[in-house]
Amino acid sequence: MKIAIAGGIGSGKSAVTRILRGLGAKVVVADEVNAELMQDPQYVALIANSFPTVVNNNSINKKELAQIVYHDETKRKELMALSHPKIFDRMFSMYKGSDVVFYEIPLLTKTDVEFDAIWYVDAKHETRVNRIVLRDGVSEGYAENVISLQREEDSVKSIATEIISNDGDESILEGQVKALYCSILERIS
Repeated sequence: MKIAIAGGIGSGKSAVTRILRGLGAKVVVADEVNAELMQDPQYVALIANSFPTVVNNNSINKKELAQIVYHDETKRKELMALSHPKIFDRMFSMYKGSDVVFYEIPLLTKTDVEFDAIWYVDAKHETRVNRIVLRDGVSEGYAENVISLQREEDSVKSIATEIISNDGDESILEGQVKALYCSILERIS
């Protein structure tokens, strides 16, 4: 089974994957795969071709790249066209042959991959803004802008097989995730 973990930025996808890993689940995180790729000289060269100002000494300046793509829709689409195929190829090559694999994908609407289930992590707008501000050290305005760029991700909620509410205490979240994971294990055993 391939299960997507989706939700907008600041919703708590990382908390869900952390809980799943603690339960022994196989989890692949798109951002972690992307971070690995950013160390790959061929990938760095690919990014340097389209975004030469963000590469220095064979290293990608992630903050500078983010500033460019968050303010220019054409550049954002260009980056996604370059990076997503590489990220997805690597993600789906991991844990081949496993019964259940969870894939945390921040922009699920940007992939054509079929999943057996979609777990949508949901949180109130204000909660998401606060999390982004605290986590990334950015202004509320910047956080609002990033959320607005991902507005279409909210449509994933309507096709999700499970909705995980993440506005409260982490122990509540842990209980929800554990129950869902146990039900998956019961189904496949």
